[in-house]
Amino acid sequence: MKLLIRKYGDPALRIKGKPVAELDGSIRELAENMLETMRAANGIGLAAQQVGEALQLTVVDVSAVEDRPSTMTWNGREVNPNDHMPLVIINPQIETGTEKEIASEG
Repeated sequence: MKLLIRKYGDPALRIKGKPVAELDGSIRELAENMLETMRAANGIGLAAQQVGEALQLTVVDVSAVEDRPSTMTWNGREVNPNDHMPLVIINPQIETGTEKEIASEG
């Protein structure tokens, strides 16, 4: 089911997401609906807040992006991102590394 994407200024976008406590059918359904919504909007990523859900959940699929190739590192080694798409990311944690990498974006 396609969901309504919230736009800039919508208060739902400012609410901090709560951790997903249990991976149940409702979370799986939300992730599937978010993927459908993202693809219908020709997007490559969508956060739960963008569909009005204050959860630490996001979906990503960069497999259709051909003009800007993506790279992906998994457990310390580079892998083909298309082999892992779409990604459903639940309760992400950012860890800072010891190495610096400088790259251009856009």
